[in-house]
Amino acid sequence: MANARTRFDTIMEYMIRAHEVTGAPLFGRPSAMYRGEPFMVFHNDGMGFRLRGRSRLQALALNGTKFWDPLGRATPNMEWVTVPVAHFLRWDRFAVDALHQVKAGPPGPVAAKVVGPPPKPPAANRWADNIKSLLAKIESISLTPQAPRAEKPRSRFDF
Repeated sequence: MANARTRFDTIMEYMIRAHEVTGAPLFGRPSAMYRGEPFMVFHNDGMGFRLRGRSRLQALALNGTKFWDPLGRATPNMEWVTVPVAHFLRWDRFAVDALHQVKAGPPGPVAAKVVGPPPKPPAANRWADNIKSLLAKIESISLTPQAPRAEKPRSRFDF
C-alpha cells in the first residue's frame, strides 16, 4: 500500500510540475484536477481514472479493473474505471491519457449532420411500385351484372 501511495504522489508531482494540474480532495480522497475537472482519484482499492475509448478498453483488460463511481454509489459510473494496486506500475500512462482526454474536452458528435430526410432504401421503392401496379389493376377491373342462376331442383338425397 505504501508503494501505491508513493506512486500516486510521484505522478501528482509530475502532473503539477509539467501540466496545469492541481491537487484537491474529491469526496475525501486525494485527486488530480485540471481546471476544476477531476480525472484521477486515489483510493484504498487502487486508482480511479476518467477514461474514454481505447484507453478505457486497455484499462479494463487488466485483471481486477472495473467500472467505478467516485461518489461511492452502487451503480458504477461508466466514465470512471478503477485500476487495482496490483497494476500500479501502469498508473502513469493512464494518468497521462486521462489528462489528455480532460484537456480535449467532452467527445463531440460522431455522426455527420444530415440535411433533409434520408433517402429511401431500395426495398421501399419496390414496395411503392408494387402497390401502384396493384392499384392500377384494381381500377381497370369492371364488374358486369350477371343474370341470376336458376336453382337446380334438389333431390331428396341432397342434404
